[in-house]
Amino acid sequence: MSDARIETIGFIGLGNIGLPASINLMRSGFKVVGFSLTNMEAFAAAGGIAAASAADAAGRCDVLVQCLPVAASLESAVYGPEGLLKTMRPGATLIELSTYALKDKTRLLNAVEKAGGKLLDCELTARSGGATVAERECVLFISGDETLARAMRPVFDGLTNHSVYLGGFGTSLKLKTVNNLLVAVHSVAAAEAMALGHRAGIDLRVMAEHLPRGAGGSAALANFAPQIAAGGFDKLLIGEMKIFNKYFDFIADLSESCGGVTPLADAARDYLTRAVAAGLGEQDLSAVYKIFDEGRRP
Repeated sequence: MSDARIETIGFIGLGNIGLPASINLMRSGFKVVGFSLTNMEAFAAAGGIAAASAADAAGRCDVLVQCLPVAASLESAVYGPEGLLKTMRPGATLIELSTYALKDKTRLLNAVEKAGGKLLDCELTARSGGATVAERECVLFISGDETLARAMRPVFDGLTNHSVYLGGFGTSLKLKTVNNLLVAVHSVAAAEAMALGHRAGIDLRVMAEHLPRGAGGSAALANFAPQIAAGGFDKLLIGEMKIFNKYFDFIADLSESCGGVTPLADAARDYLTRAVAAGLGEQDLSAVYKIFDEGRRP
């Protein structure tokens, strides 16, 4: 890619994260050419330019952003006959926002470089208070070639108000993995504490108001307590539980690679796995509260 000003961005994957992220880019003045298996009407209604495939989007742009739910989606979005590698421009940059195992990101890096492109490993994570991608209040972790990351600064600034360069390729994934270990543990702890308080006769609304202010407060508690008190778990503050649970494999891989131990993550995995088995997989992570409220144990 040349040093010319970035005007048009291709966006692959317009789900719960990708759609608001693409809209942020449009509101920041970029033209966005997008393709997804979902939300194409909403994307077009927001001013996006619909592409017929990932390959179609890639063929029109020197900068691409990709946000897919799972690594299996790469087979069609990247490697398939309509995948972006078929038409990726020489020197084009792919900003990968999706979270996959390091082996999957390394495979993607090698394939993109073989096609003459460049890849940055990036991860989005919510800040305290449940701030969302749409509010431009998520933190963007950036890793890979530092010179390339500097060149992509206008894109990062279009996505969010908060971004940080961390170092070599894969560092963002590692930090996101450690971050989500904390999300898992704090989420289960928040559910356990509120279920115990409820059984002891404390009003859920009282706990939702006052517990986050105390020494035991956490971002997870502040985010989830109002939802637990309201008794509705369909609003995705973190995301669907069944998708979030993929991070436990990443935690295990990272722990094994460096000789770490993760007993609290293992305990959290037990409860969140039980919650998915109980039919809560499409609800928000906070729905693990139901397991504690019903007195179930793994």
